[in-house]
Amino acid sequence: MRRRYLIVFVSLISLVGVFSCRSKSPDKKQKTLEYKVLQNTGDVILGDDAAPDTIFLYASYHCKFCRYFFSRTYPGLKENFLDNGKIKLVVKWLDFNDNPQVLYALQAAGCISRFGVYEKFHQLLLVNPDVVFTNDFAKLVDDIMDDNPEIAQCILQNADYAYLRKNVKEFRKNGLTGTPTFVINNSAYSGFISYDNFEKLIKQEFNMQP
Repeated sequence: MRRRYLIVFVSLISLVGVFSCRSKSPDKKQKTLEYKVLQNTGDVILGDDAAPDTIFLYASYHCKFCRYFFSRTYPGLKENFLDNGKIKLVVKWLDFNDNPQVLYALQAAGCISRFGVYEKFHQLLLVNPDVVFTNDFAKLVDDIMDDNPEIAQCILQNADYAYLRKNVKEFRKNGLTGTPTFVINNSAYSGFISYDNFEKLIKQEFNMQP
């Protein structure tokens, strides 16, 4: 079964470059939010859920600066802050276009992160976000659902995508624009941030010793 998944993942990743991706330029201005961001069921939690400090991330797989974050900044964040339980990263995936295939993929991502192995699925969407529009991707999700009743139930019971639409509403309610947007202590930072700058920001916001 795992071999079948691996073959499908490899074949899907090979489709990279078939579709184009458009993203806004990053905006690194800080903004204090009027409405507090809270962790909700459906969020993807990276790190220990019991960590004392939380960073929220509004992101889209179709945003190239979000992908830059995961490829360039996230590895250092994971090694130095997530893996040791200091911080957790709570990801709130967004789809501004309300596209059925994208919503389905994000719903699957949330469910797989809760009840399965998220990393390979996550990497697939980072490498080629437009793979969600292919029949092979739909088949992959079907196979995962067939093998994991909890994932299947999670996806099928939330087919109206209320959680994902709520993410967009709360994003707009706070007057946020552009992804990635990081929320730390109810302050928002938008755009790609290098690891060195992110580390400084974390220590500043959480009063950590250098």
